[in-house]
Amino acid sequence: MSAQTYDHAMSQTFVRRVVTGIDATGRHVITSDGAAPNTIVTDTVAVSEVLWLDGPLPSIADGPDKSDSGFALEPPPGGVSARIIRMPGIPHGADPDSTWLRVAGDDPNTPGMHATDTLDLMVVLKGSVVMGLEDGERIIGPGEFVIQRGTLHRWRPADEHGWTYFVTMLRPDVEVSAEPVNVKPATAGDTPIRRVVTGSPVVDGGSADRRVVTGPPVVDGGAADAMSSPTTTITDLWHTGGPLQSVEQGGDPDGPWSLVPPTGGLWFRLVELTPAPPSEEGWHATPTVDVDVVLRGRVLLELPDGVQTELGPGDVVIQRGTNHRWTAIGDEQFAMATVMIDATH
Repeated sequence: MSAQTYDHAMSQTFVRRVVTGIDATGRHVITSDGAAPNTIVTDTVAVSEVLWLDGPLPSIADGPDKSDSGFALEPPPGGVSARIIRMPGIPHGADPDSTWLRVAGDDPNTPGMHATDTLDLMVVLKGSVVMGLEDGERIIGPGEFVIQRGTLHRWRPADEHGWTYFVTMLRPDVEVSAEPVNVKPATAGDTPIRRVVTGSPVVDGGSADRRVVTGPPVVDGGAADAMSSPTTTITDLWHTGGPLQSVEQGGDPDGPWSLVPPTGGLWFRLVELTPAPPSEEGWHATPTVDVDVVLRGRVLLELPDGVQTELGPGDVVIQRGTNHRWTAIGDEQFAMATVMIDATH
């Protein structure tokens, strides 16, 4: 397959999703490239479900889509959903407090306030949103991250422009018995990435790129851990330490840096690449299913035998154990959010 040119106009119509895999002959290939089948687009709202898992991954070969359409609020126990969602802004002349996203059964006095039995890993792709918590409101902007741990919360647009976000929702499996490893409570670090985590003390780094953690109280500030080289920076945003048994589980890594999560575990990371010539050291494969979402810049994704495609902001890659490398192209630094799900247990 020859290199494919990133089509910005196409990205405005639907989420482009590239899925990789290993075919029956053992070749590492792109198995699909286009819109995910479970996608709806209207003039104001759009939802694209880029990954759905009914439970823990038995292998990296599992397909990324469920057989039926529709958007269940939560995946089954042990399951995962990953979606990109576009929401409208505040209508002209409307009271912002009238624009909280309503949820069935919510209290009219606090419209939209709700909680789910999920650990939600979120990043805003475009626009800004107001996150309402029991202790107040926070504005989350582009490139800022939220770790929502089953806390009461609600959302509304911050302005008239609307907002787009990526969220992975993980449902705990209480039947699993495994002690989390190499994980410690999340704290504020000195990286320029804002992370908001609910259910922890507030940490606020106050830089252009931020990660946010929600809960009573909240951690709002710089991500704590990062690994860097001359051309690559990988910032750890969340680490479950093993199979998810509670929405409160996880935090920052504690121990030697590892590319892959522990058995049954998950990494949520920000990967940043500086444009540079391709390196043979960049080739790698992991026993994981990865959901990669481009935040900014452009990148060339290469697989063996000359298979390659170019990606830009808003594009998604579902990486299923293939040997691959990323090369940032153009003049702008490349950044993507990635969720790595272990597929070895």
